[in-house]
Amino acid sequence: MAILLIAFGSQAIAQTDTPPPAPAMQNTFDKPALDVLALLQSTAEPASIFTPSFLTAVPPDQLAAVISGLRDQFGAPLAIDAIQPMDVRSAKVDVRFDKAVVTFTIGVLDGKLSGLFVTGSRTQGDTLEQVTTDIAALPGRSGLIVQRLTGKGSETIASHNADQRFAIASVFKLYVLTEIDRAVRAGERTWSDVLPLAQKSHPSGITQDWPDNAPMTLQTLATLMISISDNSATDTLIAAIGQEKLEAIIRASGHARPSDMIPLLSTQAVTGLKMPANAALRDRFLAADDAGQTRILADVGDALTLPRLDLSVYTAGPNQIDTVEWFASPQDIARLLAMLEDDGDPATRAILKINPGIAPVNAARWAYLGYKGGSEPGIMAMSFLARSRQNDRYIVSAVVNNPAADIDQPGFIQLMARLLDLLTARDAPSTRP
Repeated sequence: MAILLIAFGSQAIAQTDTPPPAPAMQNTFDKPALDVLALLQSTAEPASIFTPSFLTAVPPDQLAAVISGLRDQFGAPLAIDAIQPMDVRSAKVDVRFDKAVVTFTIGVLDGKLSGLFVTGSRTQGDTLEQVTTDIAALPGRSGLIVQRLTGKGSETIASHNADQRFAIASVFKLYVLTEIDRAVRAGERTWSDVLPLAQKSHPSGITQDWPDNAPMTLQTLATLMISISDNSATDTLIAAIGQEKLEAIIRASGHARPSDMIPLLSTQAVTGLKMPANAALRDRFLAADDAGQTRILADVGDALTLPRLDLSVYTAGPNQIDTVEWFASPQDIARLLAMLEDDGDPATRAILKINPGIAPVNAARWAYLGYKGGSEPGIMAMSFLARSRQNDRYIVSAVVNNPAADIDQPGFIQLMARLLDLLTARDAPSTRP
């Protein structure tokens, strides 16, 4: 028997049971939704509404702790706001609490709940202005831009420090993807081109443990780079593309301060330059102009390669995030994403949507949601390219930098989910019991 576990904050509820062949689609999930509400209001016993195998996986005391946590966070559960069937055995259920609407995904088997996922929330009476205010109030410095794309260009509908320079962590990988996209569309490369995995870096990712020089297609490397932020795939692509073409795409994207991104550093180089042992090299690098920095990287030999890297530079809080990083403004990233929206190859768009960055229930409200994020101590950045079911197109780019402390990453993700929920149309078919 498989058990699926999905976490929302610190709460987790499981789904069990392998269902038999599905019956005909039911018209309503009213009773199971009301059972969820009754459970939250302590007017139903778990044994009366859940399958036995669910309660084996999630004992009543564990269930009670989760429910108590939800009440502590969101207040009293009041009513069912909406029900949206997903298939014959599952549905999304919005429950209105005092302080928020919480989305659950339920599974149903033989009239009883076989699964319950807590998959998202949105604040009651929320507005773009309130989300922007909440982002502005984050510790450190923060920036945001929200644009609606029209036939006449982009319309900014929310912003905060949108033109300021920020460290963006792995969001820089969008520049690598954009150059690959350009080269494919220009006929200079194909997605099936094979490259050896020749630039091993540290995690995030998985390919650092793969065989040296393993043959990889361009599409596979790009997919790993974006979907799981694989650093070895990224550095292999940077080396294969070369600094001349990367510089050209940075300038073509309209980056307001291209020297902030030129040369475009590999993940190995950033880690190596942050190391205390390389302080003298770092000082020389930071004092040089773009051409000088490119020469230093070319001449440094193996000092900035994986065997020489000390990953403890990321274990003691923010480190050199104002000096040794990839830098751009939210507006810079918005311009880059607009290029991909206007001209991007279908494979590029498919790569961007693999990892939506937010909970599935929030992402499912969009017809298309492309995403790239990045984080390290003191940095959190999330950027989205979105199309609603009414064919409205949006770009969202947000970032927070704090040289003094780590970022509350779950809290930042929740801010982005709130913002995206506010943008998407809320007219999906639903019923109320």
